[in-house]
Amino acid sequence: MGFDMSKLASPFSGISGGNNIKKLLEEKQKERSKVYGFIGMDVYDLYKQGKAEFPELQVHFEKMQELEQEIAELEAEKQRWELQSRGASTCSCGQPLSVKERFCPNCGKPVDNGMITCVCGNQIKKELKFCPNCGKSVSGLLETGGQQPENAGMQARYKECICGAKVPEGQFMCMECGRKVED
Repeated sequence: MGFDMSKLASPFSGISGGNNIKKLLEEKQKERSKVYGFIGMDVYDLYKQGKAEFPELQVHFEKMQELEQEIAELEAEKQRWELQSRGASTCSCGQPLSVKERFCPNCGKPVDNGMITCVCGNQIKKELKFCPNCGKSVSGLLETGGQQPENAGMQARYKECICGAKVPEGQFMCMECGRKVED
């Protein structure tokens, strides 16, 4: 007389059908893969921090470092592509520039983004004829580089920021570089 296997309690006794067992098996295999991934990440982090050495894993660590470098380069290229597709540009130093940046965050070079600062402090496109804020002629601004001519007869008074931008009186911050402007 042999042992009757049907009398053993099965972890699947409440599950009916092969499809349910297959689904549960797939879920457990996915969960196991995640745990393997977490173990791998933790081991790699320990290796990078110099807290553990695993000579048998050195080949894998080197491959991981190569992949991280390639990923960083691709992310930088993706960022440059996204900025260029939105009308942004790249500085001569290679740094991607957003449309709103006035200076390169890498080398500090001024960015020509097609905008000019009016004497009223408003940022306007160079192709406009007049500033929509104060009505000043853009061609006059282009001739003076956005600076207020000495005898312009403008009623507003301006302070000059150390970046060269004109800041209307009463405004405490330069809208070009973000510096606080002292009275």
